[in-house]
Amino acid sequence: MLVQQAGGVTDRLAGPYSAACGLVRAVGRSEFVHELLEASRAFAPVDFVSIFMFPTKDKPIFVGTEGRPGQRFADSAADHYVKRHYRDDPNIDVMFDGDGRDKTVTTYLKRDDVPTASYRTWCYDRAQIADRLSLLSHTDRGLPFSVSFYGGRAGGNLPEIDRDSLLRFFPYVRAAALRHLELWRDDAVDLDTSRARVIERFPTLSRREADVAAGVVVGLTAEEIGNWLGIAATSVITHRKHAYERVGVANQRELLQAFYAA
Repeated sequence: MLVQQAGGVTDRLAGPYSAACGLVRAVGRSEFVHELLEASRAFAPVDFVSIFMFPTKDKPIFVGTEGRPGQRFADSAADHYVKRHYRDDPNIDVMFDGDGRDKTVTTYLKRDDVPTASYRTWCYDRAQIADRLSLLSHTDRGLPFSVSFYGGRAGGNLPEIDRDSLLRFFPYVRAAALRHLELWRDDAVDLDTSRARVIERFPTLSRREADVAAGVVVGLTAEEIGNWLGIAATSVITHRKHAYERVGVANQRELLQAFYAA
């Protein structure tokens, strides 16, 4: 695509190409989600991005989020989504629909079409989000995942021409995300590896706190961690709280960010 500027004709392909290269270089690294946001802005005025994995319909795993209006808005939306509002997300049914499994699809959701008032308030209005364009796919192991791009409330909904431009970037997004998720999860696929890395990264944790944190990293619930360790779920919650305090984080999302930080 060519546009006329004061100094002559400028080839706009250079921006997207450079953005894609930056994204590829960030695969498997802590800055991947940041580079994903920056790369997407070569195609559309995107203000937020997020990545989640879904081992089951009831167990979203936060991978990362980034927001230009302020990281706190992106973090707040992600926290409320994981705690409750993923249940209201139409993308869940799409990813787990029998006909759609193992396929890659895209969805578009405007703020006014968000299905529940609470979901709309906590994950859109308070985060200053206007709309969402999502890439829904599955890893080689069959795990559904979503990569979503959001327009900010200040700029309004992403125009159709920009959404079409962003869709042309989606094959590259999927390829990069698949490789990133493979690397992101590989070191924490099994609990023993996860526990070893937790101890290495957070040496101040007690043995039991490290056990529980390892379970959190691989996406287990308190009950699942309790079954693994042979302790009550209430004890898991207590150890998890102490682990968060020692590491200096408040929740699973922040623990994952600290765990996978470069």
